[in-house]
Amino acid sequence: MRKSAIFSSFVLSLLLFLTACAPEAPVQTSVSGSDSLIIATFNDTTTLHFRVIAADEVELVWDATDGKNYNTPSRYQHRGSLIVPATVNFDGKDFKVVSIGKNALFQQRSLTEIYIPDGVRHIAERALSGCDKLQSLRLPSTLQSIGDEAIARCKQLTEMVLPDGLTLIGEYAMYDCKMLREVTIPKSVTILPKGLFSGCYSLQQVNMHNKLKVINARAFAYCELLEEITLPSSVEQLGDALFLNCTSLADVTLPDNLEKIPEQCFSDCTSLKRVKLPSALKYILAGAFLHCNTLPEIDFPDGLLAIDMDAFHACLGLKEIHLPQSLQFLGNDAFAHCRHLTDIYIPHTKPFEIDHESALPGDPCWINIPKGSIDFFQFAPKWKKYKYREVRNGRK
Repeated sequence: MRKSAIFSSFVLSLLLFLTACAPEAPVQTSVSGSDSLIIATFNDTTTLHFRVIAADEVELVWDATDGKNYNTPSRYQHRGSLIVPATVNFDGKDFKVVSIGKNALFQQRSLTEIYIPDGVRHIAERALSGCDKLQSLRLPSTLQSIGDEAIARCKQLTEMVLPDGLTLIGEYAMYDCKMLREVTIPKSVTILPKGLFSGCYSLQQVNMHNKLKVINARAFAYCELLEEITLPSSVEQLGDALFLNCTSLADVTLPDNLEKIPEQCFSDCTSLKRVKLPSALKYILAGAFLHCNTLPEIDFPDGLLAIDMDAFHACLGLKEIHLPQSLQFLGNDAFAHCRHLTDIYIPHTKPFEIDHESALPGDPCWINIPKGSIDFFQFAPKWKKYKYREVRNGRK
């Protein structure tokens, strides 16, 4: 009996807490419009436009033009807090609000808080983009998709809870949210789109799950306070310039089944000190680690086939490297301007393909090769300029 009373008290307290947290629903005080567009006023102060999209469903819109006149003065500029209603009544009939339409609240620069109710399934492209002073955004538990640039450039937004059930996120959806500090990717999201968190300067914590498959180009570019990242083992594909200019990024763990590190993936990550390359890695593409000047060492896996142009260009922290027996190609300037690189160990008994004679650094760097192979290297095209030393099996 006592346990039951305690549980009932807990449930009641939880309900009261949730009720206190949920804002009071706005009261519709007037309405006008037509069969396709409803203009409703709430609490006698907030006027919103809704387009009818189904028999009993509407979406919030800027106005009849879909925001094509967003750069002109509007008498519907919102200030402070905006609570989107769950329903709107027109001609005696209730319509459910299921979508925040294209440009609906674009550049509403005086809004500080937006509450979107459960029932809303979609937030369209640029719907909330450019709300410069927005500090609080409540997304509905029913949300299924977020469009391109939908929440971009909300520069004072510090946190955002992406609901379970969200499946589709558009390109650059949260681009340039400079104060966003932490984000958790829902398990229902398997693809992170291009530029998703690009320019989120303050982002420090990214919580990902083991159902994530693809992370597209520039998803975390210019996240300048991000210090470490572990990509889930489920990730199969990375996009170009994924962590471009993440200048605080020091520690990276990549999924072991990854076969390719794309172009400029870690370019200009000037604080990078440790990266664990996947055992399945076959290709390191152009500029992948360009200007990672604090990287002290790199362990290349057996099975690596190619290191493309500028892959480790100007990695000033490298002192020696061991190339794997499997390597078949080195691109132009692959290790150019690695000024402190003094020893490169090559286990090959004969030269493999290099794109240009500048693929490796020249003097004072030694190219260490297996005993008995020096003639093959010294007289091979593109290999003549280097300084060679024969060592046992081409290893230290």
